Amino acid sequence: MRKTVRRDAASISSNDRSPVDTILGKLMRERREYVGFSRKGLAKKLGLTKREIKQYEAGKIYFGMDIIALLRLALKVRVGFFVDPISPIVRKIGVARHAKH
Repeated sequence: MRKTVRRDAASISSNDRSPVDTILGKLMRERREYVGFSRKGLAKKLGLTKREIKQYEAGKIYFGMDIIALLRLALKVRVGFFVDPISPIVRKIGVARHAKH
């Protein structure tokens, strides 16, 4: 399995957290719990660590399309599960936040 590209959570201050990453983290945690995965179980399935799963769920790590695509498969949801709730926010804040990556 390929590794995902992500920002180092240690380099992100709480002021850098995006509302998008916070919402995606909440959705990820809720769906993980719903399907019965532990953090460790999901981490193993995605090729990540339990700590990385916890940081994603807390909105401390930037969600790229690579992790969303992997989550979609692991958590057995359509891409819209993650995209639909954040669409209004993305329209409002735009894609400027991606320029600094």
